[in-house]
Amino acid sequence: MILVGSIVACLKDTTHSVADVLKDYPNIDIHAIDEKKSNIVITIEEESDSKLEELCKKLQEHPCIIQISHHYFNFEEEVDKIDKGIPTDLSLRGFSKSEQRKERDKLSEY
Repeated sequence: MILVGSIVACLKDTTHSVADVLKDYPNIDIHAIDEKKSNIVITIEEESDSKLEELCKKLQEHPCIIQISHHYFNFEEEVDKIDKGIPTDLSLRGFSKSEQRKERDKLSEY
């Protein structure tokens, strides 16, 4: 299980409509909405980083979501599994600085 603290950047004046969409996901909790900066602070709980990546790609298809940036990760259960020699599905693909830089470069094209 992975717990992630993230910021959802939205188009101006769309934070509440995006929040309504996010509320439909039982594994997403909304913690704050900043209308001035058009950001929503959320936590996401997922089974694996690949499922997290799938969810974020799906959410980013929403026309009012500009970007989802992850700021906190908790892999406690995965670390316990690794410590016990239990296989895990933890690749962290897409979370390196170079991958984040690619995403920022895509955004700068707008």
